[in-house]
Amino acid sequence: MPSQTKAQFHWDDPLLLDQQLTDEERMVRDAAQAYCQDKLQPRVLEAF
Repeated sequence: MPSQTKAQFHWDDPLLLDQQLTDEERMVRDAAQAYCQDKLQPRVLEAF
């Protein structure tokens, strides 16, 4: 009976898109995420 391996599900990257990004694209993603957390999130939390 052949052994079967189950694929692991990653909640933070369910489509495994991070593996497909170049280093430059990861830098852009990280910069956008930092901007959203530093500048936008406080304004959203204050509004609600």
